[in-house]
Amino acid sequence: MDKLEEIKSKLAVAIHQDKLDTSAKFKELGLDSLDIVELLLQLEEEYGIHFDDVDMTNIVTVQDLLDNIAKQLK
Repeated sequence: MDKLEEIKSKLAVAIHQDKLDTSAKFKELGLDSLDIVELLLQLEEEYGIHFDDVDMTNIVTVQDLLDNIAKQLK
């Protein structure tokens, strides 16, 4: 399993989804802004990626997050 697929699986577990709906907004999934920041910080720590303040405000959907991560993993 490549790193992005591993992250997708962990995201699904973290947001309590059996199947990850990449078009879903985090707020629709019941995550508030603090939950999102905690999730991003956990991903930073675990995978050595970094989200700056602009990234954090522009990540609204699951796909936004995955696109950002994919860009950093290249």
